[in-house]
Amino acid sequence: MKNNIDTNLILNRKIVIEIRFKAQPKFLDLKGTLLDKIYNLNIIKNAEWSIGDSGFKIADNNQEILVRNLFSAELNRFSIVSYDVHSIEKFVVDFLKINDVVKEVLGDLDVLRVGCRILGTYKTKSNKFDTILKKFKESFPNDIFLKDFPTTDLRLQIVYQNGTYHLGPIQKDDGFLQREFRGPDRNNSVGIGLDTDNYLLRTEEIKINSASKIKDVITASLAVEKSLVEKLKDF
Repeated sequence: MKNNIDTNLILNRKIVIEIRFKAQPKFLDLKGTLLDKIYNLNIIKNAEWSIGDSGFKIADNNQEILVRNLFSAELNRFSIVSYDVHSIEKFVVDFLKINDVVKEVLGDLDVLRVGCRILGTYKTKSNKFDTILKKFKESFPNDIFLKDFPTTDLRLQIVYQNGTYHLGPIQKDDGFLQREFRGPDRNNSVGIGLDTDNYLLRTEEIKINSASKIKDVITASLAVEKSLVEKLKDF
């Protein structure tokens, strides 16, 4: 599983992998053991940890706005978030190591949902918001735009089997940027914004707590990201 797109096209990017499972009351007694084992994997470098009544976090900074890598676990879910994925392959391998530790400590989980969400902003041929917006408008039938209400922005939402994505032009200091990329290293450049969430849900016939199912979900999100960024990079 190699990096899926040209990294030169990426302005900002955040990848989230989350597993939700039937609540495990024994997590409350074992969260210290689980924290210790995951911390000692040293997946998040220079990490600091915090623990509370309902769960724990491992992060590379104790100031929320400066966090670039974060693992968190609760009674019914655990997730990893990274703004700094240099290698998709290593990121996935690291998450699978964490998943193995969770199963070692908590036992087999009744996994209800496996999800992978990718949020990002990406370079386009034009660096002018109005030009990118015009390109988006030209991709749709004119009938959906009202002459008496000129379009000043655009957000597209597409829902498909086991996933969704939101897409649109991004301007400097866009609300999307301010919500999702709050750190001081945020790239405020004009481009396109993408938020894609792909998932698998457990059914009576199919269990989803396997490495192959987790990889399938991640691969789907990466494929959506790659396809859209490649299609729109000439905007």
